[in-house]
Amino acid sequence: MMEEIFGPILPIVSVKSVDEAVEFINKREKPLTLYVFSSDKVTQNAFKTNTSSGSLVVNDAIVHLSVETLPFGGVGASGMGGYHGKYTFTTFSHQKSVLVRDFSALGEYLGETRYPPYQDWKIKRMGLLLKNRKIPKCLSLIPYLACFLLGVASVFLVKFLANKFNCFEIVQDM
Repeated sequence: MMEEIFGPILPIVSVKSVDEAVEFINKREKPLTLYVFSSDKVTQNAFKTNTSSGSLVVNDAIVHLSVETLPFGGVGASGMGGYHGKYTFTTFSHQKSVLVRDFSALGEYLGETRYPPYQDWKIKRMGLLLKNRKIPKCLSLIPYLACFLLGVASVFLVKFLANKFNCFEIVQDM
């Protein structure tokens, strides 16, 4: 337990409490990824806030590597970064990846695809779930269009309310 483990080895260390587990982790080099298996939100939060690691995965394993929007890399001895421009700032401002698996009916339904036997329908579903979908450029304009339309609607709303409550007459009298 003095060096990082890369391979099919799973060390099991018995602890009496969450605090003892957190203390055990914090006394050593920071792990590349920390895996926590617990449905208790307080326990999950204890590991999330009281430990430092490259990433944290709750109730799952390895799947965080397939999520393109989560950064992957370590801190301390388990990580190296890029040093140039924006990447220097990013390197010294580590964002911990956190993925929490939900045990809801939908999560379990979609998650069953990962486990053998791998039938044709499972392979097709996995292809759909892992497909890299690019957002069309025209859809990136929707927030701007929505703000514009909200601005136009607010002008009409103000005029309507002003007419309804005779606000224009009060202003003209002054």
